[in-house]
Amino acid sequence: MSGPYPIPSGSQINQFEKRGIPGKFHSAITVATTATASFTGSDFGAGAFLLGNGADNANTKIFVHGGGIIAGTDLSTERIYEISPQKIQCTGGNIFVFKRQQ
Repeated sequence: MSGPYPIPSGSQINQFEKRGIPGKFHSAITVATTATASFTGSDFGAGAFLLGNGADNANTKIFVHGGGIIAGTDLSTERIYEISPQKIQCTGGNIFVFKRQQ
């Protein structure tokens, strides 16, 4: 019986579809340097972030889901923090927000 979607076989099967995406995280959003670049947490699944060079300044603010604000000066660059951001404000460097595997 043939349906609307053919069933792939052998090498036609995409390994990501078959086994899933490896690792803890599957994608990233860049909060780029602008006068007031921000991330609003509207992308469900954001579970970690990394401050790039120059983002560890006093004007960078990480608003955490559940409450709390972390200043950029309190964090190190080039380190992944497994904290779920609700909102990010960045005025220097780039901040990378990672979506977590479910």
